[in-house]
Amino acid sequence: MRQFVHSSSPWRVLQLAALACLALPLAACGGGSSNSSATLNLGITDGPVDSASAVVVSFTGVELQPSGGGKAVTFNFNTPQTIDLLNEQNGNEASLLNGASVPAGNYDWIRLMLNVASNGTVANSYIEINGAQYPLVVPSGAQTGLKLVQGFTMTANQVANFTIDFMLQQSITAPPGQSTGGTQDYFLKPALRLINNVQAGTISGTVALSTLQSNSACLTGYSGSGPLPNAHVYVFSGAVTPSSSLTPVVEPQITLSSSGSYTYEQPFLLAGGYTLAVVCTSTSTTGTTTEAFLPPAGLSASVTANQTTMVNF
Repeated sequence: MRQFVHSSSPWRVLQLAALACLALPLAACGGGSSNSSATLNLGITDGPVDSASAVVVSFTGVELQPSGGGKAVTFNFNTPQTIDLLNEQNGNEASLLNGASVPAGNYDWIRLMLNVASNGTVANSYIEINGAQYPLVVPSGAQTGLKLVQGFTMTANQVANFTIDFMLQQSITAPPGQSTGGTQDYFLKPALRLINNVQAGTISGTVALSTLQSNSACLTGYSGSGPLPNAHVYVFSGAVTPSSSLTPVVEPQITLSSSGSYTYEQPFLLAGGYTLAVVCTSTSTTGTTTEAFLPPAGLSASVTANQTTMVNF
């Protein structure tokens, strides 16, 4: 599992500004000359991030690139939308676009626009750890921003509901020696997923205490309430043997519920087959990270759109 290693500091984030068009709360510019249009609703969600109590990002707009190299469709927010991504977990999502009209057709990518300084620092954005706030940085953010290269289609006269999953656990690092004004910088190198909501379902379940007790790393540092700091459920795409060489799609937390059960939940998964494993992480005194997969071969699951699949460990 990827974890931040910080001495007394923490991490991260994002990008770009665009053209001013109309004095409206949401202004759209560009796009092709198509007479047919579709309606786009775009939300944003996130998974948990170890150690952070807030990850605040200020978005200035959204840009969509039509296939074939046409002019981008740009939506500039009259007022930046500032979102604490850690509030958008467990099926929650914040709205970036609501009822936006876009030309029908195929698109190659989405760019989330932010106000980024030449050094990559994102304006009005920060990560909070142990009560302290740290700058968020997107390397090369002034040039490329937060760009999600994933094709999608807008069908004429239809409403499309998409969600962008930030997957911050895989995205944030605190490079040694990188600081702004003497304060540690946290870098966001985005791991983003674009999800068509009508094609997505949920996986949830329980983790037996005996499973967690089978490896000492699972309960190390656990205070007895809230999420377990060293144990997550890794969700891999397809039928695979879980290993540290594979990157999970998502890493939902395991937490103690009010009923006394250890539970997890992961919404916004595209329909299809997955392999799941409980992963407990330990770090040696030399800084070496070890991941234990329980069970070693994982458990298989099939996600169906608009349904919840139960997988218990």
